[in-house]
Amino acid sequence: MMRVSTAANPFVKGHNNNRHLSPEEMENNIGGLPVTDSRLRELFNSFDADGSGFLEKEEVKRVYKDFDNFGVEYSDREIDMQIAKYAIRDDGKVDFEEFGCIILSIAQR
Repeated sequence: MMRVSTAANPFVKGHNNNRHLSPEEMENNIGGLPVTDSRLRELFNSFDADGSGFLEKEEVKRVYKDFDNFGVEYSDREIDMQIAKYAIRDDGKVDFEEFGCIILSIAQR
């Protein structure tokens, strides 16, 4: 018989007790990666110097290379392939939504 969660014992027997992170835990994640909308926006805006709402793909490649890749050296071709997964347009530019997806893919490695 499965035990029900109570105030004295918040864990349910047989349950892995996974939970969502709090906003504070998200903002202060262990790796320090920008994984919240506000942190992603802050990072994007720091590179969008002209305020156009777009980054050149070369800028995004530099950001990609700057993240900790755990000792793996990615070639330009490999980075281009990763960016192409999320960059919808073929005009050499990346918008905020695409940028966010790219950064979150890095955070999931």
